[in-house]
Formats: sequence, C-alpha cells, structure tokens
Amino acid sequence: MKVVFAVFGFIATSYLATAQGGAAYSTIGLGDERTSIGAVYDALGGTAIAMPNSHAINTVNPALLGMSPMTRLQTGYRFNQHVNTADSRTIAQNNGEIDGLLALFSVDTALGIGVSAGLLPYTSVNMRTALPLRREIDGRVVEGRSERSGDGGVSAVILGASFRPLPSLYVGASVQPLFGSITYSDRVTISGEGNFTMTEISNYDTRGLVFRTGLFWQPTADLGVGFVAALGSGGSVINANRSAAFRPGAVSFDTVTTTSFTTVIPSSFGLGLSYRLGRSILGADVVHSNHTGVTVQQAPNVIPTTSNRVSLALSRPGSTSLAATFAERIGLHAGATYNQGWFTINNNRLTELSVSGGIDFPMGESAVIDASVTVGTRSGIPGFVSDTFGRFVVTVSIGELWFRPFARE
Repeated sequence: MKVVFAVFGFIATSYLATAQGGAAYSTIGLGDERTSIGAVYDALGGTAIAMPNSHAINTVNPALLGMSPMTRLQTGYRFNQHVNTADSRTIAQNNGEIDGLLALFSVDTALGIGVSAGLLPYTSVNMRTALPLRREIDGRVVEGRSERSGDGGVSAVILGASFRPLPSLYVGASVQPLFGSITYSDRVTISGEGNFTMTEISNYDTRGLVFRTGLFWQPTADLGVGFVAALGSGGSVINANRSAAFRPGAVSFDTVTTTSFTTVIPSSFGLGLSYRLGRSILGADVVHSNHTGVTVQQAPNVIPTTSNRVSLALSRPGSTSLAATFAERIGLHAGATYNQGWFTINNNRLTELSVSGGIDFPMGESAVIDASVTVGTRSGIPGFVSDTFGRFVVTVSIGELWFRPFARE
C-alpha cells in the first residue's frame, strides 16, 4: 500500500503540468466562468456593460433590461473546441452545452421598466486528462496509466428588473441564486507485478448567491456609460469523496467521506462605454474581479487572487424598419478580449487573448437567429498546458409585444 499512496501523491501534483483534453484549467476552483450569455454578446467579446441591443437579453448589466421594445424569449447552444499542448503532446477535444433559457418582459419602455427571469450557466467544468506513469519507488519501477475527468458546473437562476428614474439614466438590479454539482473522477491503473486499480471520485455540491446592480447613463444621444457591481455572498459546499483500490479478485479498501466547508463567491466591478457612429456602435468594457478566498478544488501551488478583463467591440445592428430590405436587417458584430486568469501558479499568471465575430439573421418581424465564432489562446504558465480554443454559439430570440403603451398626460 505504500506504493499505492506514493504513486497517487505523485499524480496529484502532476495533473496540471501534463493535462490534455478539454478545458484543462476548468479543473481549478468553480470552473470556467461565463462573462455573458448569447451569441450577440459572445461576438462582441463579452462587451456588454454599455451595449444595449434590441433583441439580445443582457445578463451583465440589468439596467439595460428596460431598453428592449418587446417581450422576448431566448435560448441557444454553445460548442467549444480545444487543442491542448503540453510538452510535445497535443490533443483535441470538444464539448457543448445549452446556453441558458431566458425571458425578458418589456413592461414600460417610457419608464424603462423591464423584468427578466431565467436559468443560465455560471461556471462550467469539462476536462479530460491522460498521463502515462513510470517511476522508481523503493527500488522498483512502477508503470501504469492515470486518467482524470471533470464534469458539471454551477448554474444560476436569474431574476432582474430595471427602471428609468431620469430621462437619461437607467438603473437595474438582479439576484442570482447559485446551485450546481462538480464531479472529478481519478483512476490509476498499475500494470505488471502488483497489478491494481485505484479510483477516487469527488463531488462538490455548491450553493451561493450573487447580487448585481447596474447603471446606464446617456449624457448625449450617442454616448453611453455603464457601471456594474456584482457582489457574491458566502457559498456553501458539501464534498462527498469516495476512495477505493482493487486488486484482481479482492478489494484493498473502499471508503466514503463527506465534509462541509465554505467558499468565497467572486465579486466584480465593471465600467463600460459605448459611442454611436451612425448605425454602428463602438464599445469597451473593463472589469475587475476578486477571487481571493475561493476554496473549491485548489491544486498545488495555485493561489486565488484578483484579475482584470478588457474587451473592445464594434456592432452594426440590423435595421428594425419595416421598409428595410433583408440585407439591411442583418446585424454584424466583432470583438476582442484580453483576460487575466484569476489565479497564479508558481507566481505565474494565465493569460487569455481572443477575437470574435457574429451575425444576426432576422426571421420574420420579431424572431432573430444569432451566430458567433470566437478563437483564442490561454497560456503564460511555463511548463503547463497551452490551450488554443474555438467557440461557436447559436442563439434563437423570439419577441412579441405584450404590454402596449397607453396615452400619458
């Protein structure tokens, strides 16, 4: 059994350095965080704080909810392709998920009253690793294979509303109860003499809450300024862990333990600007987030810290005029993003760079199909995985006029 635990300890400190397949860095903390929902904002590089859109539901800045002219339903699908490289090994893997289910009720456009509700992903975990083993322990050469997988993530129920207290000012707030389950499975197989298999399955059941408030100010008809603050409450985690080792025809041990602990739910603050040039809109976001105190699934030498994200966007929304041609009603979007990782490994920081683009296809008077493509890289930690990724998102938005305006004195 000394060999069993020695090998397992060696693997636990080696995973990140040799991880291959899927979103390798989602194995840290709560997983890969979602900065925005929907193909439109994905095409804009996540730029959303001061970027109103007539049909895309904004989950980043609740102040923009009241600017939609119609009640809308929105859902979509998100496909991810990863090519991970570590040392001389390269492997490709893909995964996908439903990209939220949202509803926006445009109650009163004159007063800027909009109400939203829905279910959306907050974080996502999807990774696979494979590691050949060869190590000398107590004079013996041990060979085998280790495998690790991670699935799940944290979801959020979102309830938000907005109001316009002044002609040029919109305010909004939302609450997001968080819930989710993340499961990691480790399997070690040692071949040859002393053949055995060891497995460990850890499940993290996570609960929490995020309060979000936002402002959108239009000092002129062309300039927009947005501000967002997202405050996370203390999260609770229940970790169920099962460890077992099997030899041919026998069970060496099989134990289950359950522990409870708390974790920080990250907070963030963001500032956004937008400027209209004819039909086109230029936009930029700067977001600062704080992950210090996140205690879920921390790997060796990983330190949660603060991070910054900067994104730039150019949007040319399609015309909403009934007299417009089909080509004039097509919208085009583009964006670029720089994102610091929210943790350090051996005092090195992960860096993400990406560019994106998208298009809106009108379907009738109020339905729209949006599509976006993003390509980028995540790297910057010597000796660890470099992740080149591609992302494809398709969103369907259906609108209808539920609340008709009435005469005001």
